[in-house]
Amino acid sequence: MPLYKSASDMYAKYKAKYNPTVISTRFTDVQATALSRAETGLAIPDGVRTAVRPILDTNGIAGGTRATYLAFATKLKKHITRQTGAAATNIKTGLVAYFKSAYGLSETLLNSIATTVMGS
Repeated sequence: MPLYKSASDMYAKYKAKYNPTVISTRFTDVQATALSRAETGLAIPDGVRTAVRPILDTNGIAGGTRATYLAFATKLKKHITRQTGAAATNIKTGLVAYFKSAYGLSETLLNSIATTVMGS
């Protein structure tokens, strides 16, 4: 018979695990490293957005659709940072197909954005 966690079990673990004194000590110990990594890591999506915005401006993309194209660009960058070559190309092809069919975005524009992101 499986043992299922109840809400009270999960709460008890949460309460024990997240002791404010312990968490404060942990955060203090890793703060410098965390801030350095965050600064480096946050520059990546910012660079992608900065590179893609002119493409969206040129094509008159605004509002919620603009955010969806930017989501595509950052998602692609996330994956191609980890894979290269044929794997990156396959991921790009899959993401283009997904964003085209799920959100009705322009395949031509998605491929243009992908070329920019994969080159940066």
